[in-house]
Amino acid sequence: MEKFAYYFRMILFTIYLFIMFLLIDNLYKPSFWSILYFILNIIYAFIIILTILSKKKCFKKTISYNVLNMGIYVYTFVIYQIILTNTKLDIINNEIYFRNNFIMLSTLLIGLIGYSLFLNKEYN
Repeated sequence: MEKFAYYFRMILFTIYLFIMFLLIDNLYKPSFWSILYFILNIIYAFIIILTILSKKKCFKKTISYNVLNMGIYVYTFVIYQIILTNTKLDIINNEIYFRNNFIMLSTLLIGLIGYSLFLNKEYN
């Protein structure tokens, strides 16, 4: 189960990086929260790549860590799907909806960045 969760997370991470590039193109009115969200995503992606390269077993064996990451990826896919299916006018009118989602995802990303650093330091 641990290996499945880890490898499934790796597949979702690859798709997640692609979706992040597509999300940048679909934002019509950049705000503070969307810019903060993308900066945190860059930091998060960098840390995840470093955890992959470190090949530490704690990142493969910690199921909660893998599930939290997969949750972030799936939630980002849902937001991208909403942006993809709505028109430009709908997205501009729903600016509060996207701001709230970016705030929530930014908070989760900060938590996952901290958790990643904690696991890396804990299992040296």
